[in-house]
Amino acid sequence: MGTILIIDDDSTIQDVAEAILKRQGYTILKALDTQQAERFLASTSIDLILLDIVLPGQGGLEYLMDIRDRYPSISVIVMSGKVRTDLLPIKKLAQQFGAVCILSKPFTAPELIDVVSSAFKNSCA
Repeated sequence: MGTILIIDDDSTIQDVAEAILKRQGYTILKALDTQQAERFLASTSIDLILLDIVLPGQGGLEYLMDIRDRYPSISVIVMSGKVRTDLLPIKKLAQQFGAVCILSKPFTAPELIDVVSSAFKNSCA
């Protein structure tokens, strides 16, 4: 179905998302920071990235701009539990930075499946 890279410094979030998405048929790769993510991006074909906004070192929005510049064909879902992602200014900012969708943490299995499906269709609201 596709390869998804989850970039989040919370391994529990990674593990939960991986379990949900593997059941849907996706191949999952996990990175705790942007340095680990770079190794995957350099060596593997990635179809979609789940990117946490708050990361150690280079922040998620800064990294999103970098991904957009270097890998424009990869769709990115921005997610955060520390920033209220349902607020319109955050949604607009994430979209301006190049995110196709935005997801609040914690998320339910149906929410994650829906946003990933939408991202693959480039049809997030």
